[in-house]
Amino acid sequence: MNREFLLNILFLVFINLLIKPFFIFGIDLTVQNRVPEGDYGLYFTLFNFTYLFQILNDFGVQNFNNRQISQHPHLLGKYFPNFLAIKFLLSVLYVVVSVLAAILSQYDFRAIRLLSILLFNQVLVQIILFLRSNVSGLGHYRIDSILSSVDKFLMLITCGLLLWAPPFQPFFSVEFFALAQTAALVLTTGIVFLVLKKLAGNIRLRPSWADNWSMGWLNLGFLFRKSFPYALVILLMTAYTRLDAVLLERLEGAQHADVYAGAYRLLDAANMFGYLFASLLLPMFARMLKQKAAVRPLVSLSFKLIWAGSVTLAAAIFFARQELVELMMPERASAYRWDTLGILIWAFVPVCTTYIFSTLLTADERLMEMNRFFVFGLLLDVLLNLLMIPGWKAHGAAIASLSTQAFVAAGMVWLCRRDFGFRASWRGLGQVLGFGVLVVVADWVVFERTGWRWPVKFGAALGTGLFSCLLFGLMDLRQLKEFVKRRNT
Repeated sequence: MNREFLLNILFLVFINLLIKPFFIFGIDLTVQNRVPEGDYGLYFTLFNFTYLFQILNDFGVQNFNNRQISQHPHLLGKYFPNFLAIKFLLSVLYVVVSVLAAILSQYDFRAIRLLSILLFNQVLVQIILFLRSNVSGLGHYRIDSILSSVDKFLMLITCGLLLWAPPFQPFFSVEFFALAQTAALVLTTGIVFLVLKKLAGNIRLRPSWADNWSMGWLNLGFLFRKSFPYALVILLMTAYTRLDAVLLERLEGAQHADVYAGAYRLLDAANMFGYLFASLLLPMFARMLKQKAAVRPLVSLSFKLIWAGSVTLAAAIFFARQELVELMMPERASAYRWDTLGILIWAFVPVCTTYIFSTLLTADERLMEMNRFFVFGLLLDVLLNLLMIPGWKAHGAAIASLSTQAFVAAGMVWLCRRDFGFRASWRGLGQVLGFGVLVVVADWVVFERTGWRWPVKFGAALGTGLFSCLLFGLMDLRQLKEFVKRRNT
């Protein structure tokens, strides 16, 4: 399974590196620089607002379905039409509740209109993720890896036309940006459905309980009971992750949310790697646990790789924060913006740690145990934001996010240590901590004590991370050689 994980994570990262950075830095960043200051802050706030009631949009169906299909592929024909019907009902409820909440929050007509578009986009995203959960559940990891970037590839086309095609340029706005994403997501939904139909054969769309509503309600009740713990995980994780921007905009205004959004863009781009690890590991962990196979080697391998990558990237971005902001937003760069980035980017490390260990706990259905930590994380996040935003604005929101993510990551590690009997050796702790210290110190020397141009410094920082990874044995060359050997035979 380690070999399969390495093969697919390398392929997954490669595919996403080809597409997603172009959207984040080519499209999304251009939009923020082109629209009036504050407009993107409103868009970013409303985008985060769409996540606050995500429990109604999914209710844990995706994770529950992924786990079940991974362990029982023959159930796809039974689950698919029923879950699809449930997701349609949930989507209607999700949109209605979200719009009502926005009205009660006193958003104006323009914000409600933009929010409605973004809510529909979220419905499409969840349908795509549900369809893909069946693809990965059937074991077609590489096909799912390709499908993971189809939406962003199509957005490059639709959003690019709006940004650079002469007929559309005079009318460009964040509303048009959202609608361009809608068009790409509609096309992606059709493509992913056709791929799943090809892989699974003839898929029935009519729910098995469509002609017997009394049986249908029983099925709904059963599925909701099974998926509720997964839904609660999504609700709580989304809330403590997305509330920062919403609270910042409500307390201090869209311009401060615009600053936070600029910093969050790099964190969001970096988080792509953590999410890719989690989406690939969930079906693998679920299958291994069902087969009673040892999961510790895969946990150790994935954690060491993601720790090395997250610390390396966070340190490099931290030391190059001023140059990166000046490169991305030359007309709006300020110490306020790059210092917000410098704080927020360190949240990448605990977020990646959470991805690994929470995925294992999810695969083993230890959801309520996780939810206790998520509840405390949510309460901590709200408290810290309310205390720190009035005085420190975007800096305060970034500190609150970093603190919350560190608390949750520590909780996930502790749960896995308790429930799976994981014990870190002194050697393992030395590898992880020694790597982190060496990377930070070496990057400080590179950025503060050399006269190199900043792109050279940034490249040297990434190279330092790779060298340190090999030096401390976080990347096992013998394991990689064995992987290559098996791959070629």
